[in-house]
Amino acid sequence: MIEVEVKAHAPDLSNVASKLKVIGAKWIKEEYQEDIYFNAPHKDFAKTDEALRVRKVHYDGTKKTFITYKGAKLDELSKTRVEIEMGVEDPLRAGAIFENLGFRAVATVKKHRTIYSLDDLIITLDRVKGAGNFVEIEKDNEEGEDYQEVLNHIFAVYRKLGIREGFERRSYLEILGIH
Repeated sequence: MIEVEVKAHAPDLSNVASKLKVIGAKWIKEEYQEDIYFNAPHKDFAKTDEALRVRKVHYDGTKKTFITYKGAKLDELSKTRVEIEMGVEDPLRAGAIFENLGFRAVATVKKHRTIYSLDDLIITLDRVKGAGNFVEIEKDNEEGEDYQEVLNHIFAVYRKLGIREGFERRSYLEILGIH
C-alpha cells in the first residue's frame, strides 16, 4: 500500500483544531504513541530512507501494538511511501525478535496525537516530545489511484487551515537529530 502524507510544523495546535471544526472535520480520538525505531544489520535505514518501528498505542484504556515498515519516499514534495503495518500482541517480544535477528533499537519517539477525519483523509495533530507540534494529513492510496490528485487534495485542505509554509519531509527521527 502507498501512504500519501504531508506534514507541517504547527506551533498553535488549538488554532488548527478550531479551523478543523470549521471545515467539517470530525474528531476521532486522542492517543499516546511510543515508537521504537530499529536499524538493520545489513543496511543503514537512515541512508536508504526506510524505517522499521514497533509502535505502542494507548487510548481510552486500550493498548495496541503495531510493527510498521516504511519504504523510501517517492517524491521530493511529500512523505509518500510504501507502508506495511500489522498488529502484534507483545511489543517486548516483537522488539526481541528484531534484536535477535541483528536489528538494533536506535531511538524512541513519544507523541500525543489527536486524530480527525475529513472526507477520505486522516488529519492528526501531533505533540512530539523534543520536536514540537505538527499537523499530518494522509490517505492510504487506493490501487490505481493517482497519488498526485491525493496530494493536491491534501494541500487544498492545508490552505483551508491557513497553512501555506512549514512543510516537513523529514521524519520525527530526523527532526530529533537521530539517524
